Amino acid sequence: MTHAIATHLPPSSYLEQLRADVRAGLTASPKSLPPKYFYDRRGSELFDEITRLPEYYPTRTERSILVACAPNIAPLSRAQTFIGLGSGTSDKTRLLLDALRA
Repeated sequence: MTHAIATHLPPSSYLEQLRADVRAGLTASPKSLPPKYFYDRRGSELFDEITRLPEYYPTRTERSILVACAPNIAPLSRAQTFIGLGSGTSDKTRLLLDALRA
């Protein structure tokens, strides 16, 4: 099985979108910024730390569901292509990829 990563956006489109989002968010009431900009390298590290806290159950719950169900989900999907959006550490993505490979 081969894996490929494709980027379809030129670097300039990120800056254009950032400018548009900041302009829209800071002129809105209440002011806001999309959380996607929080996830630079350090922001991703902080979020990963948060997901390990006892109080933060969603990631553990999702992972336990995937551990139990991915082997059944994968063959039913008949997927030939997998697109992961916002996978963070890719821990849960790996569970799906392993199940698809099997």
